[in-house]
Order: sequence, then structure tokens, then C-alpha cells
Amino acid sequence: MKNLMKMLLCFFNKMLIAFSFSKIPLKTNSFFRFSIKISPKNKLDFQKVFFEKSGLIINGSGNILRIRDAIVSHSAIRIDGENNQIDIAEGVKLRSANITIRGNNCNISIGKNTTFGGIRIINAGLDNAIFIGENCLFADHIELWASDTHNIYNSEDQIINKEKPVFIGNNVWVGSRVIILKGTTINDGSIIGMGSLVVNDVPAKSISVGNPNKPVKNDVKWSL
Repeated sequence: MKNLMKMLLCFFNKMLIAFSFSKIPLKTNSFFRFSIKISPKNKLDFQKVFFEKSGLIINGSGNILRIRDAIVSHSAIRIDGENNQIDIAEGVKLRSANITIRGNNCNISIGKNTTFGGIRIINAGLDNAIFIGENCLFADHIELWASDTHNIYNSEDQIINKEKPVFIGNNVWVGSRVIILKGTTINDGSIIGMGSLVVNDVPAKSISVGNPNKPVKNDVKWSL
């Protein structure tokens, strides 16, 4: 019965989203409590998605939002620009998340069965990427920034703080109030301790903590 109810809710949710996208630029639904505002020439590709108390805004053109068999709850997704893409894979639980792309040719990818308790993800600039692997666990009040969002120039008017991609492997556990900054790689099976500032790459199967982060233990594994 529970699975049947979930399937029915996902079906009606999808129909309402499709209606909103095809008929009017803004739709607010009081039962499912979501709002959608999408400019033409953008694409939604949803399969069995359940939205709850969430919002979606896409401005520009050539942008794609693809979600597969996932839960999006108390979250906001926004894309501004040209030819950007967000992919959210099967089994993802996106709770209290704020995901933003601002720029052109930027991507955010979230792998299968990854869970979020509360996160802000920012990808801004040109040709930039955030990749999050499968079976990851993110606690709450987490920040993930692949850009500083504002340019800084030297005396010759050259940008000195270019955006850089962030790569997070499979089976990574990120503790509460962690900040992950641009240009970092967190390898498979690693653990990031609560309150850490990640500016250095994290080896696989290690525990990394501190501000700035550093490995304190190697050859570890974790489970739920």
C-alpha cells in the first residue's frame, strides 16, 4: 500500500509539473507545495520524482534538469544561463538543499542513492563542474562551492580567482557544517569530520578533519 501511494503521488506530481511547464510560466500547487518557473527552450526530464515543499526556477536556454526516481523535499533548484545541466540519479534523497547554477556550460551530477540532510551547492562561471558519486551521505548545514561567485582582479585587470571543479567519489561521508571549496577532490570511501574546511584533496578511505582539512587516519571504512 505504501509503495502504491508513493507511485500515485509521483504520477500526479509529474502531471502537475508537466502542465506547469507546458501551459504557464509559474505554477504553485498547495497540495504538493511546490512552485515552478521555467523559461522556454529548456528541458525537464523527470521519471518518478516526488517533490515536496520545493521550488524550481530555470532561466536562459538550452538548460537541462534530469531527475530519476528521487525525492526532492524542502529544497530549491535554480539554473540561470545557457547550456547548463543538472543530473540527479536514482535513489537520491535531496532534503533541505539549495542548488544553484549561474553561468554557461556548467554541470552538477549527483550519483545513485546519495542522501542529503541539508546542503547548499553553488556552481558558477564557464565550463565548470561538480560531480558527486554514488552512495554518499551528507549531513546538514553543508556548503559546497565550485566558485567564489564574484571575480577578483589583479592590477592588470586579470581574474585571479577562476572557478574550479569539485569531484567527490563514491561512498563518501560528509559531516555536519562542513565547507567544501573549489578545486578539491574527495576520493572514494573517505570521511570528512564535522566542521571541517576542505581546501585540500582527500585520499581514499581516509578521515580528514580541521581548518584547513588534513588526513588523520588512513585505511578506514564506514557504514550506516
